Amino acid sequence: MNQRDSWEDTIKDVLTLECDGLTASQDLKDRIDEEILTSQEAKSMKHLSAKKIIIGVAVGCLLISGGAFAAGHAVSLSSHSDWREGCNSYSGMEEQEKKLGYQVDSVEQFTNGYTFAKAVVGESEGRDQDRNKVYTNKFMSIEYARDAEPTVSLYIEKPAESYARSKPAEATKVCGDVTLYFDSATYKFVPPDYELTAEDKTNQEKGNYFISFGSDTVEMQKSAVVEWTKNGIQYQLIGFDLNLTADDMFDMAEEVMGTK
Repeated sequence: MNQRDSWEDTIKDVLTLECDGLTASQDLKDRIDEEILTSQEAKSMKHLSAKKIIIGVAVGCLLISGGAFAAGHAVSLSSHSDWREGCNSYSGMEEQEKKLGYQVDSVEQFTNGYTFAKAVVGESEGRDQDRNKVYTNKFMSIEYARDAEPTVSLYIEKPAESYARSKPAEATKVCGDVTLYFDSATYKFVPPDYELTAEDKTNQEKGNYFISFGSDTVEMQKSAVVEWTKNGIQYQLIGFDLNLTADDMFDMAEEVMGTK
């Protein structure tokens, strides 16, 4: 890993991720943009890709907005992790599980070629409407790579509060007593001086379309998430611009569960 990649990983992992109300909306875009504008790290590192910071912040929110929503006392969620405290080989998973406090389902390599790249344990916290901390919770993030293609990440945690989906999934698959849910969202990255078109404004009303300012050029990316809960543990497989269909991701989820 070169110095730039290391720095970008650090930025993406230590930025605070907040989704007030735990919903996906224009407010999500505003918060992502605010992180870009206020991050001192981003200002001091001219070469750092604003788009990658946006993605780093968006991932944390996608884990909520694409799937489950908290139904307890917390109205905002923040999380952080540091890959320097993780592992770069599958043999280190046992130590990461000790940090997490419980064993998880995972694979070293998927049949489609995606292979374990690294894993880390982080911590999230929920706050109430008065910004008081109501809980802290550990989670694990595992990254899988395949050649030069976009990576796939597996996020794992035991929810600190009860969860319920806010909307129907784009696709579902039942595996025994576990239901897999697939969701996607579109991200349009635009320059700071970009003027929204009528189509942009219409798209922003959708629950799965976000426009974020800060990129050098206009670019589009699409996220894909498969979420499921097994034995009280929530799993979320997520990636951007993947060459994978919903069925492909369902297959990967089944491999994680050991049912395929």
